[in-house]
Amino acid sequence: MNAQNHNQQSCARTSSTIFIASYSINKLFFTILFSLYLALSLICFIWPNNYIILIYTVLGLFALVCLSTRIRGEYGLIYIYIGFLIASFLVSSLIVGRTGWRLYIPLSFVVSSPGIAMILLRRYVYSWGGYIVFYSLAIYFFVLILAGVDGHFALKYSSWNGISMVMLVACISLYIILNMENKKIDLKPALITLVISIWGIGRSGIASSIVLLLGLLSVRLRAKPKYLLSVIISLFIAFIFYALSMYALDYSFLGNAIDHYLKKTMETGPSERWTMWTNYFNNLDLFRLIFGVNVVEDPWPAGEISEYNYHNSFINLHLQTGFMGLITLLLIIFSLFLYYRINQVFLFLFLTLLLRSSTDLFIFFGPFDFIPFFFIFYFLKSPHFRIFHTNFLFTGARKRKFAPV
Repeated sequence: MNAQNHNQQSCARTSSTIFIASYSINKLFFTILFSLYLALSLICFIWPNNYIILIYTVLGLFALVCLSTRIRGEYGLIYIYIGFLIASFLVSSLIVGRTGWRLYIPLSFVVSSPGIAMILLRRYVYSWGGYIVFYSLAIYFFVLILAGVDGHFALKYSSWNGISMVMLVACISLYIILNMENKKIDLKPALITLVISIWGIGRSGIASSIVLLLGLLSVRLRAKPKYLLSVIISLFIAFIFYALSMYALDYSFLGNAIDHYLKKTMETGPSERWTMWTNYFNNLDLFRLIFGVNVVEDPWPAGEISEYNYHNSFINLHLQTGFMGLITLLLIIFSLFLYYRINQVFLFLFLTLLLRSSTDLFIFFGPFDFIPFFFIFYFLKSPHFRIFHTNFLFTGARKRKFAPV
């Protein structure tokens, strides 16, 4: 009997060891896959290339297939949501006559980005993967800053507005990984993102970066006030870097940001973005509300000049999915309330993303969709959401007090 028990215990230890090793290999594989997708999507935003787009799109689809071989019940709502979103996009395209690249490019992202979001959701990414991508991107921009390059010429895909986009994508992705690994808040990436966004001089990017830094700072100081000293030291280092850059290069990126802000603020009359948004809402009717809009046929006199870019990710979401876009917006609003209760790091990360997306085509039907999908998926998977769903939609019970996770 003792020999039998010894053999059973040995087998149990062996199985446990094999399971841990297998999980580590899986996590290493998906870390590489995630980091490669993230890096390629950022590179393609800086230097557009159709082959790179194809590669990282295939990587996202491959990740979704790998993680969908066995669908557990806790992920059921997520796959239902993905299915409805894809179906609503196809129905909208069929009814409004969306064809060509306006059909297949958004479709390719909406079927590939969920796979990358699922990698994050299942905690299959080591933090070093996020750090490598973030600091590689930061070094690229710092080299341009030291070389005296104007932020307007840093990206081939867009103007200076894209600088804060790519930095926020890398930064928010890193903080998601750190939070999923239960690691402490590292403020340096948020501070670096703010500095580079100031160099990029886009008002929305600077405001979003400030929200990110102050939000994470408030969470960290509330948890551990002793880190106030490290924050002061970090701000001092940032000031020294700024002073040295001005002295060595005679180039004030902070001054450029202020000048750009004042110039935009002093403009008289409605802004171009406000004109676009007003045009969109003024032309909404019941048909467009349900099925969306074909932007090529939208009555917008100056639309063709800007390639029918409304510079608002939420308008873009609705015009391509119709009613399902409104459902997604409701999910986003509900998730913010939930994150306020259970995870305030996610609250500030998501708020930063939404703020930046409100003035540019940043998320939804693009390469960076895995970030909003992650926050929506996390909300749908959360047991707190299931409690809310059961109590309010089925039993009508009074809301329970949620315990933080």
